Amino acid sequence: MTSDKVIITCAVTGSSLSPSMSPHLPVTPEEIARQSIDAVAAGAAVVHLHARDPQDGRPTNETPVWAAFVERIRAETDAVINMSASLGPTAEDRLSAVLDLRPDLATVIVGSMNYGLFRKVENQAVTDFRHDWEKELYGPSSHDIVTHNSFAKIGRMTDLLVERDIGIEFECYDVGHLYILEHHLSRRPVRRPIIVQFLTGILGGIPSETDHLLHMKRSAERLFGPDLRLFIHGTGRENIRTAARGALLGTHVRVGQEDTLFDRQGGRFTSNADQVGRLRGVLDGLGFEIATPAEARSILGLPA
Repeated sequence: MTSDKVIITCAVTGSSLSPSMSPHLPVTPEEIARQSIDAVAAGAAVVHLHARDPQDGRPTNETPVWAAFVERIRAETDAVINMSASLGPTAEDRLSAVLDLRPDLATVIVGSMNYGLFRKVENQAVTDFRHDWEKELYGPSSHDIVTHNSFAKIGRMTDLLVERDIGIEFECYDVGHLYILEHHLSRRPVRRPIIVQFLTGILGGIPSETDHLLHMKRSAERLFGPDLRLFIHGTGRENIRTAARGALLGTHVRVGQEDTLFDRQGGRFTSNADQVGRLRGVLDGLGFEIATPAEARSILGLPA
C-alpha cells in the first residue's frame, strides 16, 4: 500500500440480506441516500452501493431506482461512488445501470463459487420473512446457489468498463480468484492502480482468519506489485474485527449493512454510520489516519 492513510468503504445495503432481518437496513432510495451521506460524515470515503425495489426491498438493477439515490449522494458528498455490477445473467445486463450513470467505480466479481447464502441467514438469526421473495431466496433453494462468473463474462465486463473509462474494483472471494484476475490483467490495458477487494467469511470462499488474510495479501502483492490498492472486509459478525485486522496488515477496509446487520454481542447496528463510527473509533485508537474522499481519490488514482 502506498499511503499511510486508511480508506474506509461503507457497503450500504447489498443484495444478500433482506428487510425482514432488520428495520435499519436501507431499502428505499431516500433511505439509501440518507444512510450513505451519514456514513460519509462518519468517516467513509467510498460508498459501495446496490439498488433495491422500494416497495419490497428485493434487489433490482433498474436505472431509475439507482439514479434516485446516486444523484443525491453525488450532490451532497464528494464520496467515491462504487456501483455493484453483480445482478443479471450477462455482462451487459450487469452493467446497464453503471453505463447509464457512470460512477467512479464499478465492481467486477472475479470468479465463480458455491455461495452459502443459508449461512448468512443463520448468522442473522432471522426466520420470519415478510415478503414472498425473501421466503423463496432463503428457502431450500439457497443450498443450490452457485455464483456464475465465467472467464468470458469477467473479460467482457472489464472491457466494457475500460472502454467507458470507468474505474474497476475487482472482488475476490478466494486465492484462486487472484490468479484469474492476473490472467485478465495480463491481457488488458486496465487503468492503474489495481483496486482489489477481498470478500472473506462467506461459506464457499476463504474465511476471515488472519492467516488466510495474510496469505491472500501476500499472493496479491506478488501478482500485482506496487500497482495494488487492497481492501479487506469480513462478512458476518466478525466484520469490525476483520476490518481492524486488515488495517493492521496495511490494507484499506470495508464495513456496512451489506456485510452484517448485527454486532458480536447480537445487537443490531442502527445504521451504516453506526458501523463506520464503530470502526473509526477502533482505528483512531490504534493510531491510524482516516483518508478523506479527496485523499481516497488520489490513492485510488481516480479523477478529482
